[in-house]
Amino acid sequence: MVRKQWLAAMTSIVAALCFAGCAAPQKVLLERTSSLVVYDLPAMEVMKAAEKVIADRGYDLLPSTDPYFLQTPWKVTGSFDIGTRWSRLYVEGHIRADGRFSVRAYEMAATTFGRTQALPGLVHTGYDTVHNTPNATPAALVGTEPEMQTRSARPNIRRLLELEWNILERLNPEFAGRVKEQVDFYVAHAPQ
Repeated sequence: MVRKQWLAAMTSIVAALCFAGCAAPQKVLLERTSSLVVYDLPAMEVMKAAEKVIADRGYDLLPSTDPYFLQTPWKVTGSFDIGTRWSRLYVEGHIRADGRFSVRAYEMAATTFGRTQALPGLVHTGYDTVHNTPNATPAALVGTEPEMQTRSARPNIRRLLELEWNILERLNPEFAGRVKEQVDFYVAHAPQ
């Protein structure tokens, strides 16, 4: 009896977490739609819109030799003492065989918690034998000042559909508005 009550309670908690923790269906549908968009606009017009969206997010651009590839330097947010988030954005454009243009956006991110120190290294004195050093038996091992590492976590890369949606909104706000209306209608009438 107690086991059935416990199982029922756990089932309801898991169901509540699933409904509460899931992304809004509108957001998911809008972002998925933007991932399928192919533009009939000139490629450079699309890339200029991508540059503006990246700038709106507070990122700078690194120089690139490819006009259809945008990348940003690392943007650091948070406290170095508690936790720091490192992120950078990539946007790449592709000209398709039919002459249309598609855009893919990615984010590379890593999180570090607290300051991460490297192990101290030994001071190199230039002395290689005991006989040419003034004090061969020091009382304490001398180490250099520990260096701060820039990141202690490996970055992960993911497709950034939200950025692709923002590019679509900037390029064609009328179409984006119609898509929003259709998504809202679909979600409102979807079976529960």
